[in-house]
Amino acid sequence: MRSVRAGGIRRWRVVAILAAFLCIWGLAGAPIASAHATVVTTDPADGALLATAPARVTVTYDEAVSLQLGALRVFAPDGSQVQVGTADHLGGKPDTASVPLKAGLKNGTYVVSWRVISADSHPVRGAWTFSIGTPSAPNAGGAAAAPSGSRTVGMLFGIARWLAYLGFAALAGGALLLVAFAPKLAGDRRLRLLIGGGWFALLLGTVAALLLQGPYGGGFGLGRVTDTDVLRATLQTRLGKALAWRLILLGAAGGLVSWIATRLAAAPVRARQAVGGAGAALAVGLALTWSVADHSGTGSQVALALPADVLHLLAMAAWVGGLAALAASVLAPRAATITDDERLTLVRRFSTTAFAAVCVLAATGVYQGWRQVRHWDALFDTAYGRMLLIKSGIFLILLALGYLARRILALQTLALQTLAAASPNLARLRRSVAAEFGLAIVVLAVTALLVESQPASEAAPKAGPVTVTSPFDTGSANGTGTVRATLDPARVGTAQVSIDILDKTGKPEQVPEVDASLALPAQQLGPIKIKLQPAGPGHYTASGVVVPMSGAWQVLVTVRTTDIDQATVILNTTVSK
Repeated sequence: MRSVRAGGIRRWRVVAILAAFLCIWGLAGAPIASAHATVVTTDPADGALLATAPARVTVTYDEAVSLQLGALRVFAPDGSQVQVGTADHLGGKPDTASVPLKAGLKNGTYVVSWRVISADSHPVRGAWTFSIGTPSAPNAGGAAAAPSGSRTVGMLFGIARWLAYLGFAALAGGALLLVAFAPKLAGDRRLRLLIGGGWFALLLGTVAALLLQGPYGGGFGLGRVTDTDVLRATLQTRLGKALAWRLILLGAAGGLVSWIATRLAAAPVRARQAVGGAGAALAVGLALTWSVADHSGTGSQVALALPADVLHLLAMAAWVGGLAALAASVLAPRAATITDDERLTLVRRFSTTAFAAVCVLAATGVYQGWRQVRHWDALFDTAYGRMLLIKSGIFLILLALGYLARRILALQTLALQTLAAASPNLARLRRSVAAEFGLAIVVLAVTALLVESQPASEAAPKAGPVTVTSPFDTGSANGTGTVRATLDPARVGTAQVSIDILDKTGKPEQVPEVDASLALPAQQLGPIKIKLQPAGPGHYTASGVVVPMSGAWQVLVTVRTTDIDQATVILNTTVSK
């Protein structure tokens, strides 16, 4: 028996070492993070001065994007919107967004604001300017016409996504445990509630995501959730089509759940096998509705990334849903339908499946992470990279809890076989499995909320020039200091921007590279790139910077101190009319 125990512990140690090795090896790649779509070109070009008015404006991205209502908005010098109709893909190319303009445009500076849906279903936004005839100072009169994003919509959309993931895990994992390992538990009320509740949670999360995706992607408020035009536009996007297919598959899954709840216990083996095969096919189909609308469905290596993502989701459901089923039914204090020996045998059999699921999670997770983040510094300098680090850290904690549960199981089996214990003490195993499942729920919840939430702060309004400062830390030796930004004047129109990089003593510091841009989060405008010119050690200036609207603006400054070490700071200021 000691050899069985040692073998189980040894397998979990191998997984831990392999996961750590794959993380180090996989992240030692080359290029750069690619979590969201980025602009490749714009037509007209940013800052272009044109002799005649263009017929349309077009922006090209580095990947396919989906277009919602208000994807491209063009503001004239007087603040009015001059685009005609809604944006579409120019020439049917999915990586473009284009919209025609009104005829007879007057001379002056125009602001193009764009907001599209990236391949991972998250909105990305930006802006650029061009001028006709002679540049001018834009007016803020049309600012109210621009739809403002809703943080509430973003939070609700994140909760809907988390609820759908959790429901899928409970549905698929609970059904797997019941059909493949413990059909005699078909009459257990807690297990049936878990599977039925998972189906309902997945249905609720899918419907909510379908209704919220339009307002979330278009930057609208909750009032547009039931807008048929917004819903119709959502159903034309890749995510909208995937959600629609998920609802169809859920209809079939509902029939399967009903059969399991009412007829599984008395069904012959062949019928259970047929239901198991149908359930596996439905699980794969449901997983595909996430994968085809995510980054695995676009970009490079799609033929490998898509099945890897499906396997990742199935492994997650088998592990997390199986843990939920164990905690709710098999290891429950009053599970009278099976004996203690049967419970230990069942947990031991499922432990082998959980071990395989962990291996699949580690391998596919590292591959997907390497595919999206191919450089060490991108792990720390991008939100996507930091999110990946958080998920990886909690996954290692889950791995440790799984190892603990495996060790407890081995000890209990040893006690039964060598010490002739009358009944195993499952309290420690129950607590370990419950903690593992609880932490898995927290992982899904924190990930969804962190991805969707956008922290923001506002500075008090000031007249005339405004100077704001913020510390920076790139993580390298002598990589700390202060960024000082001045906007003069801090009102709508053209302004001069100066950026100073100061070392720890407050003296000007020369660094390899400094980039800056402007953004107005409340109106989904920007970032608008600022073309800085060096004007001395640690001092950079830009003249003629167009500030098209009033509001709480952000000055985003990226400081690079070595070839790979950089940091971005956000300085907040208020621009008046």
